[in-house]
Amino acid sequence: MILGLVRWTQPVHGYDVRRELLSWSADRWANVQPGSIYHALRKLTEDGLLREVATEQVGARPARTTYEITPKGEDEFQNLLRGAWWNVEGSVDPFFAAFSFLPALPREEASAALRNRARMLRANNESLQAAMDSGWMSGASGKPPHVTWMWQLQMARAEGEIAWCERVAGLVESGESYLPANAVWQEGWARFGEQIE
Repeated sequence: MILGLVRWTQPVHGYDVRRELLSWSADRWANVQPGSIYHALRKLTEDGLLREVATEQVGARPARTTYEITPKGEDEFQNLLRGAWWNVEGSVDPFFAAFSFLPALPREEASAALRNRARMLRANNESLQAAMDSGWMSGASGKPPHVTWMWQLQMARAEGEIAWCERVAGLVESGESYLPANAVWQEGWARFGEQIE
């Protein structure tokens, strides 16, 4: 993300990179944390992917360094870009780890947690929709159209997870395929023991 944004807007200050990525909400969907942007710019420079063009200081403000992409950085950007476009990789979601221990929760709590997750996802979608409806994401605001399309993709994925949470909450409430934690582990260890023997 950072390499591509420098490439797109060069020469550019780190502050402008940070501001633009935050305006795209990249901290939410691309795991680009605001505090790590300056470190990433320095690291990309050390690796020869970016170069410092100038450093200037205005008044009492901190010095600002301007960056450009190098030929090596261009090659790396193209490789990363095409790798992301032509491959499908799952994202790491801590919820999967928690869900793998579903039977460790009482049935009522598991169902309530799933329904709450659906409510939170729905609220997030409503917030994104309100931002788009307000014109904040329109071309008039200076945002490229594909940023809106990314938000729409995020919302579509959330809609799928909302439906899944509600369906699974219903299954948990009905008792379908829900074993107490001890039964799950005892059954699993028994099968494992049989395989070893």
